[in-house]
Amino acid sequence: MVRQNKFDKLGWFYILALSCIALSIIVSQLLIQSYIRNQQDDSRIVNVAGRQRMLSQKISKIALQVQQEKQSDNLKRLAGSLDNTLELWVNSHSGLIEGDEGPGLSGDNSPEVIAMFAEIEPHYRDMVNSARAIIDRIDQGDTAKIGLQSHINNILIHEGPFLEGMDKIVFQYDREAQGRVARLRRTEIILLIISLAIIVVELLFIFRPLARDVRKTVAELVASEKRSIKMASEMSRLYEELVKSYQELEAVSLKPDIPMLYATMDKRGNFTFFSAYFQRLLEYDTDQIPNNVSDLLLSNGYSEGFVADLLRMTNEENTWNGELKLINDSGDFCWLEVHIIPVRYQDRLDHKIIARNITEVKEAKIRSREINREKVEARVREQQYRSVLILEGQEEERQRLGREIHDGIGQMLTALKLSLESITPSSSKHTVKRLEDTKALMKSILKEVRRISFNLTPSSLSDFGIVAAVKKFCQEVDRLSASNVSFENKTHFVNRLEQHIENNLYRIIQEAVNNAIKYALAKNIQVTFEHDPRVLITTIEDDGKGFDYEKLINSGHFESSGHGIFNMKERAAFINAKFELFSEQGKGTRIIIKLPLDG
Repeated sequence: MVRQNKFDKLGWFYILALSCIALSIIVSQLLIQSYIRNQQDDSRIVNVAGRQRMLSQKISKIALQVQQEKQSDNLKRLAGSLDNTLELWVNSHSGLIEGDEGPGLSGDNSPEVIAMFAEIEPHYRDMVNSARAIIDRIDQGDTAKIGLQSHINNILIHEGPFLEGMDKIVFQYDREAQGRVARLRRTEIILLIISLAIIVVELLFIFRPLARDVRKTVAELVASEKRSIKMASEMSRLYEELVKSYQELEAVSLKPDIPMLYATMDKRGNFTFFSAYFQRLLEYDTDQIPNNVSDLLLSNGYSEGFVADLLRMTNEENTWNGELKLINDSGDFCWLEVHIIPVRYQDRLDHKIIARNITEVKEAKIRSREINREKVEARVREQQYRSVLILEGQEEERQRLGREIHDGIGQMLTALKLSLESITPSSSKHTVKRLEDTKALMKSILKEVRRISFNLTPSSLSDFGIVAAVKKFCQEVDRLSASNVSFENKTHFVNRLEQHIENNLYRIIQEAVNNAIKYALAKNIQVTFEHDPRVLITTIEDDGKGFDYEKLINSGHFESSGHGIFNMKERAAFINAKFELFSEQGKGTRIIIKLPLDG
């Protein structure tokens, strides 16, 4: 609960930091776009204002040409040119003051510019009136020099003050544009400082606490793995204790009966003597005593071949020693330690059956062995149950850690990457180079975080199943490693399995492929799926250097090189699958997992 509250708090900090970064990016973009738009307007305004000076000079030039021209046709041509120039000059002047969407003039002038336009307004009006008067006279055919001269002189008189005023206006426009550029530069610096401050705050109050918690979680996961290794070692010792218990049982101090003569038989196996003790032991009545040893043994479940071999050995005058398990009339077992000894008396060959009752010793050993076996099996089952819990806990911890890395650190690094990309670099080449290097490093870190998150808990496993997850895993390992890793679904297996079965089968494949790359130094690794209605067969085969599997089994699975194999076998047993491994030094390794599909 405490950890959940802690992550909720970090989540709110993360959302707040993202919001601040997003706000700074939006504000920065709005300001920059606004200034860019203003810069475009400024360039058009300065261009039109500068053109006004040129047009006023052109009007004066045409007026002088009218003064010197004598041909009426040429005067009409000059009047047309003057009319066109005057129209453009008037429209531009009006657009600069009041605005005109056509050429992109906003008309949003500063008080200084408005005052300057007011100063040149009289000169502008006089020049416009005089130019129109010249055009009207020429159009009416009045080309008398005396009538035109006064208007020409008026244009020339007002041209100088107008040009001087327009120069001031152009320079004022330019100063205002430069001022806006300076303000944009200062604003960018302020936004850069704010973005860097947000990143520093994220590092101090979000990334560092989360990194500490992730390190703690990883440490807990490592400790859990060590505990699983310790429990597995204890399980191995249980089998050794079982062997020792058998040895101890051999030293049971129950005293067996003393050997005595149980019966005598001739060379054909017919009983010539059957002791009363033997009769009481088997709880036989007098009429139940068998005639020969063959009837006795066959009635107690021994085969005819065994009886024939026994008689053959005794007829060859060889001694037979062994244990016989007989059943008395009550149905209880009787264990006898028997010695059949041939004895020749004159010309007659008899066989003495010397035996002793070892039933109590045998039953005591069997009972002790069963008790110890039950204890050992119970402890083994308990250890297996603990191993299952550990595997499930590790899987849950992997999933939680993978989600935290993907949804927490991954998203934060993405936000940090976006924040870095939103920073507008200064004109310093060194700063630009450092920023580009930082962006490249951030991309590689983000890529590595996503790879680790995928290895911890692939989202495709829970979303699309074992086939899609293994295929993507092989593609990723093939892309990121020097080995060629391929996947083949020979029988097009598409079924979904239970979640814990898919998880453990995926971990077995992941462990096998990683071992082939890390320890076997394999160049080619092939993962194949093949199934029928009853079983799914998964094969992981590599061309690595291989190893002596028998030697590893004899030395135990708890060395660094064998722990991964033990984990794979444990996971296979957990999902009721059969694990097979074939390896030979210099010839690679093949692992086969046979998973039943019929439950």
